[in-house]
Amino acid sequence: MSSSTGRFLSPPDNLPTIDLIRRTTIFLAAQEKEHAERVGLNVTAIRALGLIIEADAGIEAFSPRALAGVLDVSTASMTAITDRLEDAGLVERRPNVADRRKICLHPTQRGSTAHDHLRKELETSVSTGLAVLAEDEHQAFRKGLTALSRL
Repeated sequence: MSSSTGRFLSPPDNLPTIDLIRRTTIFLAAQEKEHAERVGLNVTAIRALGLIIEADAGIEAFSPRALAGVLDVSTASMTAITDRLEDAGLVERRPNVADRRKICLHPTQRGSTAHDHLRKELETSVSTGLAVLAEDEHQAFRKGLTALSRL
């Protein structure tokens, strides 16, 4: 957390795990916001782009409706987010190969490049904070995050 918020918060050393996760989430959201604004998007659009890229590399691409559910936004908001991403040349709508009445969201090359750049910026920010960890501590941290991501 930044020094401006540090004066309000207790030292993290003895905080319960859930409070440490909450504090980390707030820090990452602020970092995402800063990086998203630099490319003219909001945090939800940046998160949507990341999920679209992740799904595209997996088994099945997201439909706008499914992505809206994951991001906990309305379908109307998801349409606006998709429009913004498409207008920026970051994603494209394509017919679902299994059901042509439906569409799926896919990243463009420009979207993948933009996402890689933003991810590297975020990794740099996070790496600075994690630099105090020894390699075995870093691996244990990754193991814990992996377990949490399966929830």
